[in-house]
Amino acid sequence: MTHLRGRVQSGNGDASRWLAKFNAAYARKVGQPIFPGSLNVALSEPFDWFSPDHVRRTIWFGRDEYGGERDILLIPCRLISLHDEPAWLWTPTTAARDRSDPWVVEIIASKGLRAEFGLVDGATVEIELLDERALGSQPSAS
Repeated sequence: MTHLRGRVQSGNGDASRWLAKFNAAYARKVGQPIFPGSLNVALSEPFDWFSPDHVRRTIWFGRDEYGGERDILLIPCRLISLHDEPAWLWTPTTAARDRSDPWVVEIIASKGLRAEFGLVDGATVEIELLDERALGSQPSAS
């Protein structure tokens, strides 16, 4: 199992626009509704979306599959420090290849994580990356 640990930080709010616009397609892809917003978590070291350990977990969400402008990478995870909340690491392929802050990961889930868990900038979040086959064993989002 791969575990990550980082601190919540503010983003620029752009994820909410795209996750709202393509919400139905995201829900079909991941099997649950997605809250229109992401949680930014700063890790202690860069996250390499293309390392073999991450590639084997990654689900490709092609732009022609949802009608967007960029291909999306998704890695299923559970948020250990947030009652094992099921979630996804989320990034456009362009950001995965060339991000100015590669130590930051964005997390999407079925609920607004900041509000649901009272998260503020600097709060610690522990993440366990899952294999795609483990998705069926995740607790259901309520």
